[in-house]
Amino acid sequence: MTTETKCTNCGTINVGELMRCRMCNHPLHFSEAEVRRCPQCNSMATPVGEETCISCGWDFAATHQPPEKETPNVKPSECEYPAEAELHTVKSFSVELAVIFMLLAGGLGIMHALLAALPDTSPEILSNYGSIIPAGKFLNDVLQDHVYISVLMFVFGALSIGLSMTALKRSNYAGAVAGAVFGILSIGFLFGAFFGLAALVLLLISKREFLLECD
Repeated sequence: MTTETKCTNCGTINVGELMRCRMCNHPLHFSEAEVRRCPQCNSMATPVGEETCISCGWDFAATHQPPEKETPNVKPSECEYPAEAELHTVKSFSVELAVIFMLLAGGLGIMHALLAALPDTSPEILSNYGSIIPAGKFLNDVLQDHVYISVLMFVFGALSIGLSMTALKRSNYAGAVAGAVFGILSIGFLFGAFFGLAALVLLLISKREFLLECD
């Protein structure tokens, strides 16, 4: 008669006179009291008395220290000490206003780029813009003669909108400043450039809100 042994570790049915489970290598003829659980792989396949786990090689005899917590490597000028944190416990509205200006700059830059690249869609807008803003006519002529500038304006506008989220989350000061700069470069009927510049100024005076805590 063929012997069937059910593995107490994984539940596999082992046929024949096997000493270990064919799936998990757990000893088939040891009770749970005769094996030890490995803290690394959670296996119950090592008999009591063995110094290493037969599944992953974990050393039961060694003293294992928990992994050290990784801390960001920041310069003292890029972080603040706990005593300084009270200086901006209450977040100012300056950063949120900078985000609004970055969104406006990016949106105007994309709109201006599309109108310049497709002047037949709304020619009256560019015409009115050129007649109202003294520099508008010159800018329109430049964009019509150099389509790649319109493409750059579109890209800069999209980057300004995308990077505005880093400012809103206060997660990356360099990224937030870059978003404001891209807002300036997107031009956006010139109004976008002013919005981007305003966002940049607001971010410069709100740098402390982006600082990490010093070790």
